[in-house]
Order: sequence, then C-alpha cells, then structure tokens
Amino acid sequence: MSAPAELADTIERFPAVLRAFLEPIPAEWLRLRPAEGEWNALEVILHLTETEGPAFRDRIAAIVDGDAEIAPFDPSLPRDPSNEPLAELLATFAAERATSAAYLRSLTPADLEQRASLEPHGEFAAGDFAHEWPFHDHDHLAQIAAAVNLGCLEHMGDTMRRALGS
Repeated sequence: MSAPAELADTIERFPAVLRAFLEPIPAEWLRLRPAEGEWNALEVILHLTETEGPAFRDRIAAIVDGDAEIAPFDPSLPRDPSNEPLAELLATFAAERATSAAYLRSLTPADLEQRASLEPHGEFAAGDFAHEWPFHDHDHLAQIAAAVNLGCLEHMGDTMRRALGS
C-alpha cells in the first residue's frame, strides 16, 4: 500500500496534468462526446471536482472516524459546464484537489487500514478509496482523451480513419 503522502502527491499533480493536456486543445473539442450519453471533457472536469468530497474525502473520513457504514454517492452532474471557461473549471478543481491532498497527508498508514461497509459491495478499507482516487483520475483522463481525439479525427481523411480503426 502506498503511503498517504505519496497518494497525496499523486492526486495533487493531476490538475496540472489536465491543464497541460487541455489548454492547447480547441475549445470546441472540449465539448465533443465520444458517444451518445457520454461526458465531454468539461463535464469530466466538473465530475472530478464534484467527487472530491463525497466520493473520496468524506468516505475516507467516515471510515477513519469509525463509521460502520459508508454513504452512497450519486455521480450525476449538478449543472451543464459546457459554457464555462476551461481555466475556471480547472482552477476550481485544483483548489478542491489541494484540500484533498492536504487531508490525505494528515492520515497515517494505520488510518488507511480502517474498514467500513458499503452496500451492496461489502467492506472497504479507507486505503481502498485512497488508491481508487488516482485510478479514478487515470480512468477519466482516458475518457477525456477519447473525447478530444474526435476533434483530430474530423480533420483526417478516410484512409487514415480506417487505418486507425475509427
């Protein structure tokens, strides 16, 4: 298991990774959806921001505080961010993530071993959620890449699209 400080360093760097990846991307590409019903890049950033507290920090805190049950989390988006500037979405995410990283740094390895139940799945350790945090980031980075790649595909000829299997 990674130490809390290592996990904190990992998740704290992710907003800068997103910024470096997305700032040069044309704004209209940030609104592309890889498939019907899937999120665009801006919606993924809002989701990442909205999950910080309830899906990660709050759950870990509840486990560490000795709660027997972990609260469920609804991942639906509270609003449509499609007309919000990328810089503002990223700044909000970075601020929220800094709070999360500071919280993780306050934990001990023994804290991450504390356990609680989340129905219908069963028992989780606080460390499960701490390690899911970067996993969740990486999963959504792939989702963002798939969405913005559609902008590249629009400018490729049929031969290249076929060669790429797209």
